[in-house]
Amino acid sequence: MFIFISFSFPQCYNYSFEPLYDHNEGVPLEHYISCIKDIQIVTGQGVIKKVQFPNTPGVPFMPTPFDTSNMHVDMCAEVQQRLQQFSREVLDLLKNQGFHCRLPVSKFVSAYHQYFSRQCRVADYGFSKIIDLLLAIPKSVQILGDGNKRIMTITHRCQMKRFTNDIIRILKNKPQRSMSISEIPIEYEIAYKRPFCVADFGMCYLEDLVNEVKDNKELVVEADKDIIKLYRKERTDLEIYATRNFEKDVIDMLRILPDFSIPFQKFIPSYHHHFGYQCKVQTYGFSRLIDLLEELSHVVKINEDKNGEKIVQLTPSMMAHAILLNIEQLVRKSHGPLRLQDLQAQYLQVYRNELNPEDFGVASIEALLLTMTDKLDFHYTETDFILAIKEPNSTTMQLAKNVVLTLMLSQCQLSFWQLKQDMLVRFKQDVTLNMCRNELRDYVEVIDQTVRLTPPMCFAYNVVLLLSPCDGRMAYDDFIVEYQRRTGSTHLLYPTDYGFPTMPRLFDAIQLVAQVRGRRNFKIIILNPEFRPGGYTQPTPFTPSMTPF
Repeated sequence: MFIFISFSFPQCYNYSFEPLYDHNEGVPLEHYISCIKDIQIVTGQGVIKKVQFPNTPGVPFMPTPFDTSNMHVDMCAEVQQRLQQFSREVLDLLKNQGFHCRLPVSKFVSAYHQYFSRQCRVADYGFSKIIDLLLAIPKSVQILGDGNKRIMTITHRCQMKRFTNDIIRILKNKPQRSMSISEIPIEYEIAYKRPFCVADFGMCYLEDLVNEVKDNKELVVEADKDIIKLYRKERTDLEIYATRNFEKDVIDMLRILPDFSIPFQKFIPSYHHHFGYQCKVQTYGFSRLIDLLEELSHVVKINEDKNGEKIVQLTPSMMAHAILLNIEQLVRKSHGPLRLQDLQAQYLQVYRNELNPEDFGVASIEALLLTMTDKLDFHYTETDFILAIKEPNSTTMQLAKNVVLTLMLSQCQLSFWQLKQDMLVRFKQDVTLNMCRNELRDYVEVIDQTVRLTPPMCFAYNVVLLLSPCDGRMAYDDFIVEYQRRTGSTHLLYPTDYGFPTMPRLFDAIQLVAQVRGRRNFKIIILNPEFRPGGYTQPTPFTPSMTPF
């Protein structure tokens, strides 16, 4: 005669390890076990629950109530949408009203009514009992216990997603996008204005929480260094260059808007309306617009208005820069000198904002304008102050052409000392690293001690190679087709390959080398005289690799 004696999980655990203690501030054992990978809690006949490995042989058991993946409920799309909304509401309720995100099932209806100020109508979701409704959202809610003692809580998966989002929000406000793991409780309380409690996330120890998110794609955990930080994809040089162009676009768009700001939700459509093409964040090495804008923290800041809506606004330093750009635009449109006494009236008429220099730390408009000596010429008369656009420095432009040509003759890059020597021998001109980083920054980049052409200038190099056999000119449409043929490319020329969103923007960036003349079907590309055949030694022959990047 055999007698089978069954033991509970706590009894078995206490026999093999140290005793388990019940504590009001702890975590329900059933929930804690469900957090372990490759472990199942299943229910047999009646209400007996059993802990086992997923493929344990023996008598089959029914899944626990909180695992309803085998339920088949026919629902229309409208009911499914309501169920998804109900799932979000339950999570919100548990996070803000439940004790450690837990709530007795018997109190759910009254708590729902009190929190949302409306009744929870089970029939609206296609069910007749509240417990069936809760069991229909197993990805969000877990039901613990049985009978009239059942408790609902947030699933482990949702808890980890919630903890990850909270940490990401904290890290994004950190200059280095990282912090010490031991500082999480302090930083959490500062950010969310409430004490940090590990049990609120369904775990007992901070180390367990951190270990659960260490394989997350958005966070990097270095436990040996006690550091948690945001994952940052290494962006290419081209994506970084394209981002610098995007900075200019953002300033150009926001400078004409009230308060230099725009609601975050309207940024993409407004960008499309302003420039006439889509804003594709993937071009800049990001997958979300919010990440791209946060990368431009020196250009824009993201605030929240009184309704909690995100607002994108220029930083104070960029606001001053935007005002100077607006003034420059007004002077250009005046088609001649502009008097200071007319400036404020025109500024208010065009931009719907008053020009207040005090907002930017200067005492007068004259002092503000004197920061634009590189763009404007100033003339004093007996009665007024005259503004005019300063003509480009011909010496700097010629130096830029000579540097670009020298680099083109050496496959787009040289060591700085070789460039310096070649410039002295070929053009009797001296060039310094400081010039390359400042006056020539639109044309060349300095990487360590190497000077190379920027992406649009590399495109200009390819234009020179393609147009040289054609006496320095070619119809625009023929150029696009020939470019594809000569490179052996399977696609047409993409301006994003060189850091610009459209072909007109790309050709505008290479006006130092080539110009596009004409309109529509009569456009023609013409090399500038310095880059036409006969004025220099022929560059390296055209190769399928169109860009050195």
